[in-house]
Amino acid sequence: MGKEFIRYYIGNMSLYTFEKVQKESRKFDNWTLISGTDFKYRDSYGYQQVVGTHEEWIELIRKYSVVAENRQPEKVEPSFLWHNAPLLADVLTLLSLARAELYPVLIIERNLGGEYNLTRGMWYRETSGNRDIMPISNLGQFISEALTFIEQNPSWLKNSGFDPSIHWHRLALQAYRTSPSILEMALYWISLEILASTYVEKKALDIEHKKERVKRFIADKDYSGSEWNFLDGIIDDWYKVRNNAFHEGKDPGLPVDVLKARRQQARDFTSLVLVELLQPQEDRRRLEIAERMQSY
Repeated sequence: MGKEFIRYYIGNMSLYTFEKVQKESRKFDNWTLISGTDFKYRDSYGYQQVVGTHEEWIELIRKYSVVAENRQPEKVEPSFLWHNAPLLADVLTLLSLARAELYPVLIIERNLGGEYNLTRGMWYRETSGNRDIMPISNLGQFISEALTFIEQNPSWLKNSGFDPSIHWHRLALQAYRTSPSILEMALYWISLEILASTYVEKKALDIEHKKERVKRFIADKDYSGSEWNFLDGIIDDWYKVRNNAFHEGKDPGLPVDVLKARRQQARDFTSLVLVELLQPQEDRRRLEIAERMQSY
């Protein structure tokens, strides 16, 4: 296998949406995007039969994927957010953030310097329902502006708390597939807690209690007024779940329907906060999300 390449098999992704984001953002133009149903593995670039079951695995996965391929891996720009990953990982992370939906890399296939390897990911079932934080028509612009801002302000990632927070946010999206409600909610809380603690310390505010730090942070970020009055009560529940999950190791004692609502509210709100650190949303959009959160 002498031809060098990197190939990602990405789940939960619409080829139309991904191509639209690619065209509008202009941040990963050097990747070729292919619908998995049209991708012929045995006819693919750099194909060579390898002993083992990996070919069966790829054939199984590719039908449910968008295939992103790069035949010039030496020119692939590195990630700002992830270690030893391409910039495409940042695109997927920001898309996951903007839509509050995980876009997992199911398989990474690569041949670099004559060394072939295949990394198996996990398969995640697509779920129904609208979780969008911003309109789908704005995704390309968001990716472009966010990555440009991050590139031009590298110290901002850690100074704002965004860098560690986004990692916990992604873990929360993943946790939904394995442990709905409690673990996921606790991970979203940590994501908020990191942002709040960074903010409080930077402002030299004398607030020790973590729950009060979060409340002060979101109030200062203008999540206040009548449309956000419901936040105060659900923050108490989020904090209770977080403490019980990570410190006391016991059930938080909330009814199942309340846990389900709190999980969805934590997902939407944490996603909104992280999105707005990069691109503030219009008041109308904020109101739509607040109303959606209250409807759960």
